[in-house]
Amino acid sequence: MIDLAKLRADIQQEVSEYPVPPPRDPAAVGSALSVEWFEQGLAEMREALVDPYVTDAVWFDHLTQQRVSRPVAVVADDQGAHVVALDLEGDEFELFFRSDDALHSMNVRGDAVGCFLAR
Repeated sequence: MIDLAKLRADIQQEVSEYPVPPPRDPAAVGSALSVEWFEQGLAEMREALVDPYVTDAVWFDHLTQQRVSRPVAVVADDQGAHVVALDLEGDEFELFFRSDDALHSMNVRGDAVGCFLAR
């Protein structure tokens, strides 16, 4: 069973310690995002943090060509179309979009802040 209080504390710590800007991959192409862009995104994430709760989310299984549902722990909700949640089976954070009263995977995975900033 997941400790939701610890999960919230861990997310708050991740947001507060997130480097602005994060280290740039030397293989990256294009222009780097500004410090202001990261600061704004982190401020938006702080506003979007919720008391974590467990719900189901939907993935599309390309092998079976069916939708599958799994439990996730929601940690951030921008009150628009996007939610960041911990996939309880995959044990990683993921970005979801809300549609038809369900959460659907966007296949963006990684750390919670990175998923939120990818909206």
